[in-house]
Amino acid sequence: MADLAFAPVTDLAEMIRTRELSPVELMRSTLDRIDQLNGQLNAIVSLDAEQAEAEAAACAARLASGDSVGPLAGIPLAVKDLEHARGFPTSRGSRGFHDATSQTADSIQVARLRAAGAIVIGKTNSPPMGAAVHTTNDLFGTTRNPWALDRSPGGSSGGSAAAVASGMVAMATAGDGGGSTRIPAALCGIVGFKPTRGRIPDGPSAVPVWPRHSCSTPMARTVADTALHLDLTVGFHRADPFSLPSPGYSYRERLTHRLRPLRIWVGAGLGVADPEPFVTETLSVAVAMLRGLGHQIVDDIPPLPDAEDFPNQLLLRQQILANYRLTSLGEEFERRRDDFEPWFADLLAFGGTVGLTEFTRYWQRRARLDAWAARVFDSCDLLLTPVTPTLAWPAEGPDIGAAVEKRQLPVSYTAVFNDTGNPAIAVPISVSPDGLPCAVQLVGGHHRDDLVLQAAYALEQGVEPLHPPI
Repeated sequence: MADLAFAPVTDLAEMIRTRELSPVELMRSTLDRIDQLNGQLNAIVSLDAEQAEAEAAACAARLASGDSVGPLAGIPLAVKDLEHARGFPTSRGSRGFHDATSQTADSIQVARLRAAGAIVIGKTNSPPMGAAVHTTNDLFGTTRNPWALDRSPGGSSGGSAAAVASGMVAMATAGDGGGSTRIPAALCGIVGFKPTRGRIPDGPSAVPVWPRHSCSTPMARTVADTALHLDLTVGFHRADPFSLPSPGYSYRERLTHRLRPLRIWVGAGLGVADPEPFVTETLSVAVAMLRGLGHQIVDDIPPLPDAEDFPNQLLLRQQILANYRLTSLGEEFERRRDDFEPWFADLLAFGGTVGLTEFTRYWQRRARLDAWAARVFDSCDLLLTPVTPTLAWPAEGPDIGAAVEKRQLPVSYTAVFNDTGNPAIAVPISVSPDGLPCAVQLVGGHHRDDLVLQAAYALEQGVEPLHPPI
């Protein structure tokens, strides 16, 4: 069971294809592990074991009959609770949606994974509408990090990260609007990838995501699993007019292509953060590994625009995104504000105070960030940074006041690349003396998802897989 729990999707899929492993056996192992661990972690918040077992049995019957099956045939899949999955409610991580009914259709991402043979087993926990870097709400409670139960798995995709890292499932969907995939992946010791904006279609959505900061993403244990997820989910969809066409090649196949020597800029602080010593040490380990692979390392990267005013710029960003969340709720929020978590209701109301001045300042900053990123990737192939300035914070959430004072805000390295749309990946590298994982982030130019994945894969080959003690 432990071997199955930590096997990559690529291995599990091959074992099923060659009849070494039955989908029924894998599903029973998955459900047993969820039964054993979820009471401690609270990662899975909605589960349909009966339907999952029935679908696994049907998959096994198709295999026995020699029918054609997809590349993910029989693979259990967990879906972040901000994303629709047929047969499950979308509670959006908030008590404000406690009475949500089961969905009749999948999101584009989930539909494509199902078409490839994946079996949706349930939903994973999230903070309300993805509005925090730790995963807790008044509907389902707090999700905990499998490396240390008093620590957070991050957010907003903390439930997906905890489920994958603990071996409850080998793959899950996630989303990243400011680091919501990369941060939980880093804190849980797995791989988290935010593709180029539009690479995986979003929606369908009743309200356009006008800030264009968020992406549908994979949450996986390995870079190869991440690349496989992309191969099965990318490509234009009419429901998302901003989605990109398929690149015309397999990301997974490109992983093993020989990398030419790359010019890699290293940003230890980007002018806005002072990382903890172990985070800096981990970055140095990654630098040495990349040098050993023949790449050129340069450390004179220009700081982020408005670096001296970074906390206020993030506060403005939070206000604008709260305005988007408020817009997506329409009149529903005013009718039943008391149904929502008090802090989240206050955040939504803060979004309602946005005026022309705030919109203008926000979009002017977005333009400066775009210009900064263009300069960076005119001068280098990849950028290497930490993912977060610290290791995992308490399960109840970080002390934001102290983080501002110490220049250790959790999204210091991640949110900028949501705003610019560049692809970025979190790669686990090491475990601290306190037993907490630490990762680095690789960022590439627009549409160079393949290069980011290739470099991450090369780094991954020099690191032992990290498994939590739970």
